Amino acid sequence: MNIEECKELLDLFLARWTVENVLDMTLEEYVGLGNKDTFCQWIETRTRILGSIKGMTSIKFGIYERKDLTKRPKNYKNDEKYSWLKGYGVSRKTAFENTRSDLISIIKFSESGKFDLIDDILLPDLFKWKVAFLYSNERLIPIFKRDVLLKIAHRFGLKVDRNTKISDIQNVMMLNKPADLDVYSFMRKLYDEFGTDDDKIEIVGRTIRIKEMRTKRRAAGSRNIEAQIRKGGASYVAQQKHNKIQEALVKLLSDTYGRKNVLMEENFIDVKLIQPDYVSFYEVKSSSYASQCVKEALGQILLYSLNDRDERPRKHIIVGQYPANDNDIKYIEFLKQNLKLEFDYMNVAIE
Repeated sequence: MNIEECKELLDLFLARWTVENVLDMTLEEYVGLGNKDTFCQWIETRTRILGSIKGMTSIKFGIYERKDLTKRPKNYKNDEKYSWLKGYGVSRKTAFENTRSDLISIIKFSESGKFDLIDDILLPDLFKWKVAFLYSNERLIPIFKRDVLLKIAHRFGLKVDRNTKISDIQNVMMLNKPADLDVYSFMRKLYDEFGTDDDKIEIVGRTIRIKEMRTKRRAAGSRNIEAQIRKGGASYVAQQKHNKIQEALVKLLSDTYGRKNVLMEENFIDVKLIQPDYVSFYEVKSSSYASQCVKEALGQILLYSLNDRDERPRKHIIVGQYPANDNDIKYIEFLKQNLKLEFDYMNVAIE
């Protein structure tokens, strides 16, 4: 699969399993024999090309339906049909509710970039970090097998032992990701160096029929909440993240300068701030990194500024969700110095 197909597959997953759908999910929709549309089937099988979690028994899901109902694993809680982690409770109902609650926490921590809070969640690492990646806006590297992760961490100078946290390894991988590589290309590069032949086959040698999956996904239930698939130069999920960032920016500026001085969507400009001695143009992007936001926004914001009739001095600000990391800062400074452009990047946190 090429990168655009990876992105479209991620979009399909996020459209099928919105946060609202996970909140409303039943045990049968979460995991079950013979149902290829369960949450766990999507995580393990249908999105395998986005990072393999092959290995370990089905207990990695927290709770699962047994194929052989007569076999009850000794180390887990069991009833006549399901087995689950002991830490999730004494009944099937309680176990699933606790599993689902942990999934919601993982999703929310991932969306907000609070990855260190995921480490202590009870679900096994192999599964929970795959979930975290899928909801992270591609701000994690989709490698989840601990033996491979430890080799990579050692390669990048992180001292590791059996207690090393996955969030620390993910952080060091992200810091060492070349700016010109997307997370999928970097994943494959790392697997080439540190993975087994089976690992490489899992992520490269698998064919996914995107068209078939697209036609079978659930329709969006709400225009403003459900994810919308958009195709083009860069496939992405439009979960109204842009709108959320834009609204948060408007509130932030309004609280400081007054709402009457903050204009939204005037002449296609996301946000315009009017001040007595200058005007500021804000272009909002929802990409994973500041450098990508700048790459997407710079031409737009300059064109809007060029066509604007206000004669006051102008400031140009590109807005994203996440703070600029070291690689982002290098890229931004390179543009400013070599192209002699005056602009700034700012991040606005959203819920």
